[in-house]
Amino acid sequence: MKEKFGSSRELPTRGFVFAAIAFAMMGFTSSCWGTMLPWIVSRTGISISKSGLILACFTFFTLAGTLSGQIFGSRRDLIWFIRRGILVALLGFVGVVSSPNLPLLTLSACIAGFGYGSTGVSLLQLLNRSSNATHRRMNVASAATGFGALAGPLSIGTVGSRHIPVIVISAIGISMVATRLLTGASWRVERFQDDSQTRGNHFRLAMVLVAIIFYSGAENSIGAWLPTIISHSRGTLEAGALSSAFFYLFFTLGRFIGVFMAKRLDAHAIILLCTTATFIPFTFAILNHGKASLGLGLCGLFLGPIFPNASSWIARKTPGFPLATTATMLAIMTGGFIFPPTIGFILEGHGVSGYLLSLGVLLLASTSLFAYSYAKWRS
Repeated sequence: MKEKFGSSRELPTRGFVFAAIAFAMMGFTSSCWGTMLPWIVSRTGISISKSGLILACFTFFTLAGTLSGQIFGSRRDLIWFIRRGILVALLGFVGVVSSPNLPLLTLSACIAGFGYGSTGVSLLQLLNRSSNATHRRMNVASAATGFGALAGPLSIGTVGSRHIPVIVISAIGISMVATRLLTGASWRVERFQDDSQTRGNHFRLAMVLVAIIFYSGAENSIGAWLPTIISHSRGTLEAGALSSAFFYLFFTLGRFIGVFMAKRLDAHAIILLCTTATFIPFTFAILNHGKASLGLGLCGLFLGPIFPNASSWIARKTPGFPLATTATMLAIMTGGFIFPPTIGFILEGHGVSGYLLSLGVLLLASTSLFAYSYAKWRS
């Protein structure tokens, strides 16, 4: 890979550290959505399903921001997209936490999503396509993101939902500062011809991407709606936030475990092991509705390592095809766009039973496709 990229594409330690911090604070903000949804419902009086549509708008424009990074990526260095994207995200989130009505909330969510997507895909390209990118580095950066995802709802649950605006804006602000200090991103992602660009490989890539869509749908649906379920049953937004923090605690722990697993197992083996193991705590949640939050929280332990290893796996299998990394980000966002709002309607109409059944379908589809990919694309 060094012969292809050259020394100018090396991500130094300082650059990696600040990229990981920026990634972590984006994870922090993203995980706050689960608690922000019932907070928005309480503040504006809109329905649960409409709050889910606000999240859908955020995710849809994250897709748009991701695509813009791919389309125009060859015209500017990565750092250009990273710094401007995080500024747009900051402006959007200011609107999300302060807008008084549904139209302004929706517009702000769209702006935030566009900046979030542009920044996220550029950081992912930086981590995966630099000349000194490694499987372990990606796991470390994702562990930092998991730590940020834990800190988001934990902060809200600890200091109170009334401080959501300050918490969210502070997280994005820290991410913006980190991008100003980031070095090693003054290069552009370019495609070159290599053996990975064959019809057969593109089909195998597509199977992994579809598996990621279903995985993302399950992960985001747990993070988005678990606080709503708990806040309704226990009566406080703080209780919902702490239930989300419980999920992200195990999610983060899973990502740290993934760092050590990466030393001993290939990425595809880690993915198959984790997706299969997720059914153990999920079955507990199905059989014990009263303790569903415990079972779903423990699912985070096995869901945590999946994305960084899928991302690293795809990058290693497609060295001259940076569109594959963008497609990975698009798959994550597509799952988050389609399934959490849909499951929000199911939760509103059919309660916890319908919610859990929907999650089970997503997990089964994801595991089946990852198993197929393990068999066909692991060599």
